[in-house]
This record gives sequence, structure tokens and C-alpha cells, in this order.
Amino acid sequence: GSIVADPLNPKVIYAGGPAAGIVKITYPSGQWINVSPNIVTTDSLRKVGNQPLIFSPSNPRELFTGFQYLMSTVDGGMHWSKLGGDLTYPKGVTPPPPTATPTPRPAGSPGPAVPPPGSIESIAPSSVSSGTIWVGTNNGLIKVTTDHGRTWTDVTIPDLPNPTRADISAIDASHHDAATAYVAIDTHAVADYRPSLYRTHDYGKTWTKIVNGLATSQPSGSFTRVIRADTKKKGLLFAGSESSIYVSFDDGDNWQSLMLNLPNTSYRDLTIHENDLIAGTYGRGMWILDDISPLRQLTKTIAAEAAHLFKPGDAIRVRRNVNGDTPFPPEVPQAKNPPVGALIDYSLSTRPSTEITLDILDAAGTIVRHLSSAPIAPFNEPPPTVNDFWLEKPAPMPMTPGMHRIHWDIRHESPKAFTHSYEINANPDETPASPEGALALPGTYTLRLTVDGKSQTQTLVVRNDPRSPATLADLKAQHDLQMKIDALASTAWDGHSEVNALRASVAEITKGKPSDVVTAAVKALDEKLASVGGSSTPRRGGGGGGFPGAGAPPPPPNFAALQGTFIRQLGTLDPGDMAPNEPMLRVYGVACRDLKTAISTWKTVSGENLTAFNEVLVKNGLKPVPAGVSSLRSPVCPAAEAKPVK
Repeated sequence: GSIVADPLNPKVIYAGGPAAGIVKITYPSGQWINVSPNIVTTDSLRKVGNQPLIFSPSNPRELFTGFQYLMSTVDGGMHWSKLGGDLTYPKGVTPPPPTATPTPRPAGSPGPAVPPPGSIESIAPSSVSSGTIWVGTNNGLIKVTTDHGRTWTDVTIPDLPNPTRADISAIDASHHDAATAYVAIDTHAVADYRPSLYRTHDYGKTWTKIVNGLATSQPSGSFTRVIRADTKKKGLLFAGSESSIYVSFDDGDNWQSLMLNLPNTSYRDLTIHENDLIAGTYGRGMWILDDISPLRQLTKTIAAEAAHLFKPGDAIRVRRNVNGDTPFPPEVPQAKNPPVGALIDYSLSTRPSTEITLDILDAAGTIVRHLSSAPIAPFNEPPPTVNDFWLEKPAPMPMTPGMHRIHWDIRHESPKAFTHSYEINANPDETPASPEGALALPGTYTLRLTVDGKSQTQTLVVRNDPRSPATLADLKAQHDLQMKIDALASTAWDGHSEVNALRASVAEITKGKPSDVVTAAVKALDEKLASVGGSSTPRRGGGGGGFPGAGAPPPPPNFAALQGTFIRQLGTLDPGDMAPNEPMLRVYGVACRDLKTAISTWKTVSGENLTAFNEVLVKNGLKPVPAGVSSLRSPVCPAAEAKPVK
């Protein structure tokens, strides 16, 4: 049955419940009570099996439901009001008494002149005009009021086949024009499995059938159950049938399939929440088409462009699951979550001749992330020790003609690392290699798509996770520290690379079988280089970044160990939103000053020590080793805290 959440308190839910009632459920206790007016049996209220429930878009306190009357409550079911009289019979038709026994009729004789008693099947309050409400019944009637139920007009669609057996399964009021509404009619009860959709632009005075492009003879049935108008784009419609979902870009004049990866099943309801289209099926779960912004923008002109970048809907700065959950095994049926971050859509009419790129720039014009169609090189390291089905499989941007969707996870570029790990989270096919780049801040970003040398841009708004406990100031403090640590990790990586390059040049000298003096000089210089460069091979139980192992004095800082230290600090800051606490700031300061020491040592080794070494080489008839140009700059670090005097 219908389920609706209180717009003012999502912890309160209303739903069709036991004993044909309406239950009000309050969380987190889960307690429920029956608040339905049909508890009063003397009122003889009639209802359909899937009783409609809907809150007013203009008054979030008012909940509508349907019997043979439209009824509403503004106090959570404590009191109910009838909005007008019985809406289930046409003008001039008197229903039989509730106790009347139907007269048997011979086979083949005409049907009864009086329609059977009915009840309201669908309700559509207008979001444009607060007094306008549409209702449809399970025996073919449509009524509309423009004064909140004081007076009603019968606007039943004329000339329907078997009208009293036509189920007005859905009415949707336009979000742009109070006089416009759309209707889906289900006639399968009389063995009519064809689609039946209608629209009106004049409060139901006239109706137009809109079924062009809909399938008519699908084996599982083509009759329509629901139609919905987009909340933002006028004329963009969605419809669900017993077998399929469709989209129309021209107010229903023409329809085309929107099935994509959906199952062939009965689509009983559709709703639009912000930028997402949600489908409720019979027996195949709920499905969400994330961010329908491209459908709102798509035109024939855009479809003909060589390349087009669609403006994306707002993105939420949210993390994937970061708890230490174990995923379900592959044989357990499960649905995937949507990709975290921003969904970005682009179209290509032909295959580009060169690599395509997408750059994400912040407000200052700095590139935060660079994506492209170039092949993604695998890591030069042993394969992961976890099952492959856990792992994210990054793919380059597609270049084939057609529409494409990629996503940006709202993160900066991942820092370089000697090894990568895969955290044990319940994220099948979505567990990325760690370390990851820091989450970008909420704000407005620029997307720049470049295809065959031509660039186009769109803006992207990133909003923070509404569940986050952190303020914007907290996020900025955290982000600033992450960016500082990321820069230091990059400096340590570059330092290790520079040291290794010099070590390789020095090692070349030993291939010529030099004298003992030169060999001794090579060994002495290499020891100094190894000490400041460090090893990129992980060691078990070893300290790093200037921190001692148990019972041992601190080793001299080296680039490899410091790079690992900075990566671990980034990991510590990443799982949640918070301003850095004092220990985080202090450990950053220690590692920063250690890096400063390592850079100073490296300059000494690559300067004075290398000069002395080259003098030995020249004296022994060998060419000196070029010093090279170092890119390292000594960081600005917080001052060390004064130690208490004992």
C-alpha cells in the first residue's frame, strides 16, 4: 500500500495497515496506531486495496486520503474532514442501496445500467494552485475542485470503453500549470491490455489521448499504471506500464523507452525527488535513475552536436561506507549503491580523433581532478590479496558515439604511494585503492570538457552531506591540513626519487671496476644517500618519519619513511568530518619538521658530500657525477613546543 513520510518530521510515517486501516508509525520506537476514519463502521466508508495517501504540497500539515469521499487531516489523524460529497458516481446516477442484492442477469445480456459502488483510487493536489485537487476513481470517474473541495466538477473522460471498469490508477497535476493534468488508466480487468494515457490543459473540459510510441502487445501486458510530470521541466513526462518505463520530451505526443537496465516487470508507481526518478515495481524492488538533469536539457539540437557537456545536478559531498564491514558473498542477491559524488554526463556524435579530457577546477581556477580517455596504467606492485569482486575497477572516459555518464567522487587527485591497500568495507566493486585524495570542499566547481581541441564548461555545485556534524569552518580547517600534508607527501616522494636517481648514477661507477679508493668513496656516499632516501619496501615493525621503534633512539628522518607517515596521517583525517584536534596538529608538526631536516640533509649530501666525492673521481681519472637540480623546497612548519624543564 501507499507509504508517506510526514514532510515536517520524517520520523513519522503513514501507511496502509492492518484491518483496512491507516497506521501512523513513529520512529525510532516503531510504535504504530490506527488513525483511519473508517474505524467508525457506521459511516460505511469504501476504499480500494491500495488506498492513496498524499500530503498537500502547499500545506505540509495536511494529509489526504481517499474513500468514496476525499478526506484530509491536519493534526496527524486526530480529526478527519470530508472535502465535499461522494465523488464516485456521475451526475444524475443514483447508486443502489448498500444492502441491495444484485439481480442475476442472463449470459450475454447488457451490463447493469448503474455502475457498481466505487472509491477513490488516485489523488493529485496541485503544486501550482493550493485549492486545486484532482481525484480519480476505480470505476472510471475523474473529478476536480479549485476551491479545496467545497465544489467539484465532473471531468470524466468521455467515450472510454467499459468506463465503469476503467481504473483511474494515477492522476498527476502539472507543476507548471494548474489547468493541466495527466491520467493513466488501467483497463486490464476487462481484458484490455493496451496502454491508456490522457492529458488536459483546460481543467478537464477536453482530453487528448497520448499513447504514440508506447508498446501495445507485450506478452506481460502493455496497460499503463502510472504517469508523472517532471517537477522542473515542463513537458517532460514519465510513464510506467505492466512491462516498461517510458519518457516523453514533448508533453506526451511521443514516447520512447527508458528501460536501460531495468527488469521486465510491473511498474506500479513513479516519483521524482529533486533530480532523481524513482520507480516502484511489483516484485522487483525499487529502482532509482540518479540525476535526470540530462533528460531535462536534451534537445534535438544538442543531440546533433559533435560533443556536449550537460550541466549536472547538485552533488553531495558524501563518503562511501567506511566501516569495517565484510561484503556479502557474490552469490547473495544485492543492489548496488549509486556512485558517491557527482554524476557527469556528456554526449559524442562521432568518435573523437584524439584523447578527450575532463578537468574539475575550483573557484580559484586550480585543477582539483583530471580525468581522461587515456588508458589507466595498473600499479607496479603485487596484486591485491582480496577477492577481485570487492575492488573498484577504474575505467577511462568512453569515446564511443552516444551519451556517457562518468562520476567524480569529490576528491582531489590521489597522492603517490609506494604501495596501495584495499580497506575491508562492504562496498562490492567499489573499494578503491588507498590512499585516496582528500575530499574537496563544498562550493561551486567548473567542469571543462575538451574534445578534439575544443573545450566547453559547466558549473557544478557541491553540497555537504546534510548529516555531517561539522561546520564549514571545521571542514575548511580539516581540508587545509589535508592539503598541507598532501603537499609534504609529494615533497617526500620527490625527495626519494631524486635520491634514487643520484644513487643510480653513483652505482654506475662500480660497473667499471674502479680502484679501492673509488669503491670506498662510492660505498660511503651511497650509505649517506640510503640514509636520507630510505627504502620504499615496507618493513614489518619498523618506525618511520623520525619516530623510534621500541627501545631504540630515533633514526634520522628519511624521505621514504616520511612519505609513509604523511599517507597514514591523511588516512587518519579521512573517515569523517571534523576540525583537526591537537594531537593531529602536533603529529603533523613533528613530521613536517622531520621533512625539513631530511631536506637539509639531502642538500648537504647532494652538495658538499657530492662535491667531495667528485673530487675523488677526478683524481682517479673518472668523470664527476652531475649534481642535478633539486625541486625540493623546505616547508614552513609550526614551531616545536617548548619542553618542560625538569
